[in-house]
Amino acid sequence: MNITRRLFVTGSTIALATPALLRHGLAQSGPIKIGSLTPLTGGGAPYGPEKAKAHRAVVDLVNANGGVLGRKIEVIAEDSQTNPEAAVRAARKMIDADQVSAIIGTWASSETIGIMPLCQDANVVQLFSGSSDNLPDGDKKRLCFNLQPLNKAWCVALADLAAKRGYLKVGFAGPKNDFAASMGASFGKSLQAVGGQIVGEPLYYNPTQVSYRAEAEKLIASKAPALFLAGYVTDFTALYRELVRGGYTGKVFALSFAVGPDFKKAVGSAAEGILHGSPVPPVGKDSYDAYLRLVGVKPNGQIQFPYGCAAYDEINLLLLGMASAKSTEARALSDNIMKVANGPGERVTTFAEGAKLLAEGKSINYDGASSSADFLPNGMLKSRDFALYEIKGGEDVSILTTTSTAE
Repeated sequence: MNITRRLFVTGSTIALATPALLRHGLAQSGPIKIGSLTPLTGGGAPYGPEKAKAHRAVVDLVNANGGVLGRKIEVIAEDSQTNPEAAVRAARKMIDADQVSAIIGTWASSETIGIMPLCQDANVVQLFSGSSDNLPDGDKKRLCFNLQPLNKAWCVALADLAAKRGYLKVGFAGPKNDFAASMGASFGKSLQAVGGQIVGEPLYYNPTQVSYRAEAEKLIASKAPALFLAGYVTDFTALYRELVRGGYTGKVFALSFAVGPDFKKAVGSAAEGILHGSPVPPVGKDSYDAYLRLVGVKPNGQIQFPYGCAAYDEINLLLLGMASAKSTEARALSDNIMKVANGPGERVTTFAEGAKLLAEGKSINYDGASSSADFLPNGMLKSRDFALYEIKGGEDVSILTTTSTAE
């Protein structure tokens, strides 16, 4: 059979247009495809699996009860590798080949920012847990929702703690990425606001390098009485070991996700005295307990799976937004995610509760497992609980818990 060039070009144009059309207008009886893009390897590897498991657990339950809009949900799962280049490749495949309606689950801010232009161009909604202060800047279409507080909220609490402990001169180091750069800038401002200052220039390093001896030597040479190290568990562990070997005796501040069980096991008693902080879920609240039970974990009054609970909220908000909008079209979906998150309406903590009320024509207000899940107009959280700890005897001893409110 002969195919003319004109027919070929016309057919190619239709093929190129198909992904967007399929997302928003065609194959309405087929599954609704959602991209689950989580860090299963790299710096976020300790937390990616719990996010992916939460996405899958909610979708399995929803599908067992009929799906959404009369359609099953299909999860397209990929590993972001805690790497923006890998995340972009995965997102491009999800958007162009899989024709997803949304991409959820990115953890590192650099991943989220990296894929944002693709999602904006394709009108794909994003829900994620990132903290770079630059996250709102790339969302020109109001398609993004963040389940984490931004760095400036973290840094106010950490700078206050440093000041209360008498550390007004603090050195800073972190990996070369948007998250650490934003953290360094925000911490400097917060420390200055309480009468302190960053010692020397912030030090940024390659998070995948073989040795951190040179970085440790520079930090020790700065003679800073305290250091804030904003790294992930792998690079933080390696850098901290070099500081200990080099004889550093000052106070170290860190982020809680970097000093978990893997870190404590690796450095042993050398972890003693490290101060750290992070956003925390509402332990003991019915919404948090419901998440834990869904993923097969018994609530014990302690923080368990701090990022899985955010992923639980990501997928619940997305599916409730679809049910409320009666559509997967991006603008309607985004507007209705905001509507079910912020209310007003009857409080719900699961998709089943919310879908039942929406079907009855009632308004709802989703109360999350990670937070109240109320958003500012730019899609960033209004507030989130934040906890500060000190490592004593190999355990995280709570110093205080506070609520950080966005500006």
